[in-house]
Amino acid sequence: MRRITEKRAYKWLIGQLSPTQNWLLASIILGLINGLLFLAQASLLAKIIHQIVMEDAVRASLIHDLMLTVMIIVLRALCHWGREITGFRAGLVVREVIRGAILNKLKALGPLVIAEQPAGSWSTMVVEQVEELQEFVARYIPQMALAVLIPLVILIVAFPMNWTAGLIFLGTAPLIPVFMALVGIKAAEANRRNFRALNRLGGFFLDRLQGMETLRLFQRTRHEHESLKTASEDFRHKTMQVLRLAFLSSTVLEFFASVSIAILAVYLGMSFLGYLNFGSYGAGVSLYSGLFLLLLAPEFYQPLRDLGTHYHAKSKAVGAAELILETLEREESRVHQGKGSLAMETPVSLNAERLTVQGSVEGRALLKEVSFDIATGERVAIIGPSGAGKSTLVNTLMGFWNYQGKIRVAGEDLSSFSMDNWRKRIAWLGQQPMIIHGTVYENVSLGRDLDESQVNRALAKAQAMEIVEQLPEGLNALLQEQGGNLSVGQAQRIALARAIAEPVKLLILDEPTASLDAYNERLVLDALEAIDPECTVITVTHRLKQIDSMDRVLMLENGQLVADGEPGVLKRESAVVQAFVAGLAGSLDNE
Repeated sequence: MRRITEKRAYKWLIGQLSPTQNWLLASIILGLINGLLFLAQASLLAKIIHQIVMEDAVRASLIHDLMLTVMIIVLRALCHWGREITGFRAGLVVREVIRGAILNKLKALGPLVIAEQPAGSWSTMVVEQVEELQEFVARYIPQMALAVLIPLVILIVAFPMNWTAGLIFLGTAPLIPVFMALVGIKAAEANRRNFRALNRLGGFFLDRLQGMETLRLFQRTRHEHESLKTASEDFRHKTMQVLRLAFLSSTVLEFFASVSIAILAVYLGMSFLGYLNFGSYGAGVSLYSGLFLLLLAPEFYQPLRDLGTHYHAKSKAVGAAELILETLEREESRVHQGKGSLAMETPVSLNAERLTVQGSVEGRALLKEVSFDIATGERVAIIGPSGAGKSTLVNTLMGFWNYQGKIRVAGEDLSSFSMDNWRKRIAWLGQQPMIIHGTVYENVSLGRDLDESQVNRALAKAQAMEIVEQLPEGLNALLQEQGGNLSVGQAQRIALARAIAEPVKLLILDEPTASLDAYNERLVLDALEAIDPECTVITVTHRLKQIDSMDRVLMLENGQLVADGEPGVLKRESAVVQAFVAGLAGSLDNE
């Protein structure tokens, strides 16, 4: 996969701002109003001090100006509060859009791509990396505009009062963004390395956490402890590199801003004392003008310093965006290009002609010119040794692999259908049942709008009502994540109920009874026999009981179809099937 450049990542980030333009505009306007209010505040403060020192003004004459100053301070605080709110909202909108894009992309890419990385790596991207975009949107983008607008306004005010002060502002201001950019080049690369280390650590930690019991059983905890320590140390080292660059950039910005203010202060002081007689258009520097310009100096450089502070947020955002873009630019299967739809009531028959699937390794075919027909309502077992191409065939039928040849569904080319439409006609059940932390109802409905009667019917079909009856709260009983308070068989039956809760025309099962004892296997098989006879069922299995209960068997070996027929016939007439069945009969799995 080609490396995404920093420039392209930044351009992509800017392109994500369109849904939040109003919030960003509001943040910029509030920041500009805050800057204008500061000009009024600085003028009032300079005026008050000038009157006290130079004109011996009494306290009563200053009350009006003091009240105005307090009001301006309150208004500035409100503007600052408004900027925080609008900036947060802008970041929230962008984060929601990008998270949705990532999840939709992963949905389109399918389980094959998701399996390339640990679950922790994906969760780190969706949560941590997207969160790093918040400061970029909420602070850096509005500050870019303010870093131009506020200094420009101050220059417009300063030049008519003192052209030398204006030239000092104008000449020293570019030093801050120049050095900020020089430091930022290194910061972006450091952030990129940091995010990759965080991805690895997240995936490593979650996988080990899920496999804690297995690690204890095989006494591998000490080894994994050392591995986790190494991964954590690598992340710590890269994080400290990022922080070092962040502190360096802040130091550089503060240095140049302080030097610039010092130059202006020396000039104004020398002019006020009469040692310098230029810059004031012949009027001289009064206490009011000197204090006013000196108060403006920090505010002139403050937007640039804030931009430098938030430049670190830009570096983090660009580093995160590069990794996000790598996922968003992954090529999807070409079968996603279809626009057609299959009516919900249309029975599903499948026909494959010279079906070929190329693997990621060049020249290696996972399936080689496989041809078969599956009639509507037929129960078909797909068998074969590990690596034969069974999972590849199933994933191709679900639209997750590019392929050559033809796949027809109900007489129509699969590539002509929208994959969202096609997958709504499919139910899938894997070897490892997915149980979420939620009620029985939530686990069966899983985000669909199902009423309790539909859930109960699905549980009854899946032979799982006894599970609900044993739970004191019934459908409202809370299940632990990964089925911690269920047996594997119970979890599998809950997952089967989820798969058949709504009518489907194609049910795909991937080793649904591989981890079950004889009792639970019988219950699952009984549930499968009760499925609507018009529903076509494809089962990947190594279980003899399941093979014998099927209408047909397709056997794959090295990506090729080597046997196709009824189970009884193949057992008598096919040497490859006889050898495969003999191997199953002799394995511990079928004792």
